[in-house]
Amino acid sequence: MRSALFVPLADDRFLAKAHERGADALLLDLEDSVPPAHKLAARARLPEAARRLAASGATVMVRVNSLPELVADDLKAAAQSPVVAVFLPKVESAEQIVAAERALGGNTAQLVAMLESPAAVLSAMEISRAGTRLAGLVFGSEDYCGVLGISSGTAALDWPAQMVAVAARARGLAAFGQPGPVAEIADMDAYARLLVKARAMGFTGTLCIHPKQVTLANRVYSASEEEIALAREIISAFEAALRDGRGAFALHGRMIDAPIVDQARATLARVRAP
Repeated sequence: MRSALFVPLADDRFLAKAHERGADALLLDLEDSVPPAHKLAARARLPEAARRLAASGATVMVRVNSLPELVADDLKAAAQSPVVAVFLPKVESAEQIVAAERALGGNTAQLVAMLESPAAVLSAMEISRAGTRLAGLVFGSEDYCGVLGISSGTAALDWPAQMVAVAARARGLAAFGQPGPVAEIADMDAYARLLVKARAMGFTGTLCIHPKQVTLANRVYSASEEEIALAREIISAFEAALRDGRGAFALHGRMIDAPIVDQARATLARVRAP
């Protein structure tokens, strides 16, 4: 999944055309985009909104609240909805994952843990091993910076972002996020550069707060025609070398061996079916 577009559940107007925005998935939101006075109404809207969007062909997920007085009922509503994943915000321990699994009961939705504080980043490996249905980790850069009392626009976030990405990929999980702000919707060149950096760190996709971010996310996290052509050439040349009894050879000024071929195969794995 390259892109997941946040869709506030506070207002039906945000839901009407959400499935037409080009995102790989829609992330219905019960948390930050919903004012406190509208939390109950947004939760009540979840099952029908999810069914309607799923019927339109969308992959639907939901982000629940983190507050104890809200999360239990949010998870009950999610369990009654056709969502493929539940995003858990403010996760700092493995126990939160296990508790959410119990709350979802027989629902088959996967879980994605959002790591949004220094404590969460330091516990990333422990969290990545939690439960039986964890599918991904998110680095929440904005909340992380809020905890530290710094601006996400100037913060040095490479280390915590990389920690989350490595913890996720070490367990074969998806990794979402970037080492910088998520709120950029004016300077899209800067946003694209941030996503390129995130991809180089091992992130597999990102969460978008605006439709204009979706196009860039899909482009950055898709293999280009040049990358695809080179990957195929490397694999073909490697297979020919093996037939000749060689495990390494030169191609375009680079030495090619098994790890490089694994990278080429990973590139082809990112090619999406039409």
